[in-house]
Amino acid sequence: MDNISFSNIFKDNFLDNFTEAIPFTEVIITMVVAFVFSIIIYYVYKVTCDNVIYSKKFNITMSLMSIVTAAIIMSMQANVVVSLGMVGALSIVRFRTAIKEPKDLLFLFWAIANGIIIGAGIYSIAFVLVIILTLALLLFEKLPGNKIPYLLVVTLKNLDAEQHIIRLLEENKIKYRVKSKNVSSNNVDVIYELSNKKIETLIKDISLRKGIKSINLITQDGECQF
Repeated sequence: MDNISFSNIFKDNFLDNFTEAIPFTEVIITMVVAFVFSIIIYYVYKVTCDNVIYSKKFNITMSLMSIVTAAIIMSMQANVVVSLGMVGALSIVRFRTAIKEPKDLLFLFWAIANGIIIGAGIYSIAFVLVIILTLALLLFEKLPGNKIPYLLVVTLKNLDAEQHIIRLLEENKIKYRVKSKNVSSNNVDVIYELSNKKIETLIKDISLRKGIKSINLITQDGECQF
């Protein structure tokens, strides 16, 4: 009678149960479904993107991650050795590109999650997810919110001219905050963070004041704090 070892039990019962061939037709269907959902994610990102510079390369790469992820999930389901290898390989991968926009992070996570769901064969969840996220993104884009503040950079001849600007801001009831002030023997450079209410009228009033050398208006790139 042959001796039964733990390795034999592991090979016969564990590895055999988790090693099976996936039908070719199922692979084709899964890849086609992942491709269709990748196209949907691509166009949803393109329509809802409000970045200053739209990156088509990023959109294509992000959308096609669903197909790659679906292929990985199917491979892990078919063979336990491949799944363990995938876990080890993916654990050492490091992405150095920083995601600056929070919405881009949402789409990346959506593309990866979509590939996992489709690779597992749960197409109904992927279908419901794409409908809910698309409607949510379109709805939230229409909701009113705080407007982006401006940075007002003013070069003054002296500190007395600064009091005129502060008086104008208070008279127009414009919220402001001094971000920076640089005083030299010839100039006084002040940067104000302003809400964008009555900003055009304010610029005209400031330009008429004495002691103003130059005025620069910059749109702040960041979250509104008002």
